[in-house]
Amino acid sequence: MLRCGYCSALISEFAMNDLVDRILNTYQLMRPLDADRVSDSRQKITRYIESLASAGQSDAQQLAEYGLAFLKELHEGPDPRFTGC
Repeated sequence: MLRCGYCSALISEFAMNDLVDRILNTYQLMRPLDADRVSDSRQKITRYIESLASAGQSDAQQLAEYGLAFLKELHEGPDPRFTGC
């Protein structure tokens, strides 16, 4: 088990790696990334998923959707349809 440095949630290292791979593979079907961007994205997605898990999110499908949206915004910028108020 992998203990987040700042949370009490426990996430298996295998489950985390599998989820991060799933997110990255799905994103790359739409927009390929070079090796450096994949490595950087892997670190950022891992931290993001750990923070969601520490907040109590445990559904793998929902974590994958959140991670994919995070990755899309990271590489493509915010969606102009949702500018906030």
